[in-house]
Amino acid sequence: MAAAARLGFLGPTRALASPFDQAGAVENVRLAGAVAAMGPLSLGNMTIRPAILHLTCPPRGSQARYHLHPFLEVTFVLAGSMDYEIRGRKIPVRRGEIFCMPPEVVHGWRCAAGGTALLGFLLGVSPAAEDPAGLAFGLGEAAARLGYRFRPPAELGRAFTALLAEVRGEGAYREAAAVAYVQLVLTLVFRQLAGALGLRSAPGGAAAAGGGPRAAQLFLQAKAFIEANLAMNISLADAARHLGVSPRHLNRVFREREGRAVGQFISAARLDKARHLLRERRDLSVKSVAALCGVPDAAYFCRLFKAATGKTPAAYASGQGEKRATSGL
Repeated sequence: MAAAARLGFLGPTRALASPFDQAGAVENVRLAGAVAAMGPLSLGNMTIRPAILHLTCPPRGSQARYHLHPFLEVTFVLAGSMDYEIRGRKIPVRRGEIFCMPPEVVHGWRCAAGGTALLGFLLGVSPAAEDPAGLAFGLGEAAARLGYRFRPPAELGRAFTALLAEVRGEGAYREAAAVAYVQLVLTLVFRQLAGALGLRSAPGGAAAAGGGPRAAQLFLQAKAFIEANLAMNISLADAARHLGVSPRHLNRVFREREGRAVGQFISAARLDKARHLLRERRDLSVKSVAALCGVPDAAYFCRLFKAATGKTPAAYASGQGEKRATSGL
């Protein structure tokens, strides 16, 4: 085996993490922005900080020599296949599977097929391995029990697909939706690792507040659903029905974790989307912006927007400034 070498990685606000990322240049700019906007995620007694999230398309036959890095690597194979190698053991990972490599483990890889596409995370996890009672301590054991690869459950596969669809979307890109999908993917990945260790939940920490890991997952799923469906005039009842919970329960989870009710979150999300569209999509009429934000009455939209920002949509789009908004649409 060749001597292990530490790879250098670019920071979270840089769009490209490898020479194979250029094929998804637009997606990677958006993914990098989502990571930069996201900040750390608390799960159990762990703090997870994404260092890189990127779409990469290595050509067949390309390879990485043996190396190690201080990050937890989680890679979802969107198309094609990869052959990883750990301690002389070959681990084929095929389309629809996840490869999970713990920090500080020597490994290499080779692209085994043409048309391969990967959606990869590099994650800093702390405390790294200091608390035997926490999930972070068992990351290596969890990955080993899974054979360093696993086929994700349907909900995790859908979350990966939704994230990629958001950053590839032809319509207005919503960074808040991408961030919500990233958070959901990470929550579900670590739930899978906890399951491999036989843990019902990750003990302690921020995720235990307000109902535990299930509440954290519900909160992230609701945020992602709302952000993706703002144009449909989404409501608390719609989100609760989609997630199979009562509106009262979902509202309680939001108040505990977000400090506001679902309706207030939806209004603020509409305002953020309206601001983005008015500034970035000058080709859209105010009526079209209103419809995309889930407010079919353009006149009503204008009144709401002015009440929230102090400016009409037209004035805001022209860059005349705004007062700090205290509410949403």
